[in-house]
Amino acid sequence: MNANGDNGRGIDWDGELQMLMESSGIKLAELVRPTWKARAWRRIRGARAVGAAVAVTVPLMWATTASGAPEAAVTPVLVWLAGWIGYSVWISLGRPDWSITAHTMRDLGIAGGRAASRFYFTHTRPLRARWRAWRAARNRDRTEAASVPTIA
Repeated sequence: MNANGDNGRGIDWDGELQMLMESSGIKLAELVRPTWKARAWRRIRGARAVGAAVAVTVPLMWATTASGAPEAAVTPVLVWLAGWIGYSVWISLGRPDWSITAHTMRDLGIAGGRAASRFYFTHTRPLRARWRAWRAARNRDRTEAASVPTIA
């Protein structure tokens, strides 16, 4: 037996966690994961920075746009205010580092590409069916024209 009392096998983290939960009055048999709706609401409620930024900047954006100022003056202000909303999203996400941001952007890019591909495939199905019918008719006409003997 070593100094840790674990006979050199390492720490049984699952057992330790189970004992801690049971000593805290949490019964493992009664644990139920919250629904996705409840988890989403918790995340939305936790994003206070975004709510505050939107509540402040959207009226400012509307007032800036409705002021009648030239577009050359309005556009930088709107971009700056949109940046504040982006900054608040970053704060609400827990200030992720660049690796987490890059991984998330990669996942969003892949998901967006797949969604666009499914959308394109679904909405071009009639066009592809017409193209296949036209190509089959053209090939049929070519083979019929090639099989007709010519009279000299």
